Amino acid sequence: LVEFNPKINLSEDENNYYIHADLPGMTKDQVKMEINEDRILTISGERKSVYDNSQNKSENDEMETEDINENNETKEKQETEENEETTESEIKKNKNDDNKNNERKYSIIESSYGKFSRSFNIPEDADLENIQAKMENGVLEVIINKIEPPKNQNRTIQ
Repeated sequence: LVEFNPKINLSEDENNYYIHADLPGMTKDQVKMEINEDRILTISGERKSVYDNSQNKSENDEMETEDINENNETKEKQETEENEETTESEIKKNKNDDNKNNERKYSIIESSYGKFSRSFNIPEDADLENIQAKMENGVLEVIINKIEPPKNQNRTIQ
């Protein structure tokens, strides 16, 4: 899968920092969030492609059809030539019908699929112990509370 960059909105008010990520079609189980000691929040995940799944389904169906064909051909050898010709043509017809039903031709694919990872520097006045996140309708909302920034201690250097 290729990588994609979900759309992100960053904002803040007097009390909080907000991160909104557009992740259509994804659930909270498909999204991972980590924060490291350098105060970098990373949001990552993977959105599976519907297009790839339908291709894989077609390939699997073709393999199953080929297995059935091999079994049928073995049985056909035991039958008369007339029955054998009829069965082979029916198998070919069924295989062609199955392929027509399983093929999906896309004219336009605008949806983004694949893995993603986005990282953000978290300000010094953010409370790393109190981060809230929720996923609703394909939108991840992260809320980080603000706290009093650490006071700088002035030191004289000689």
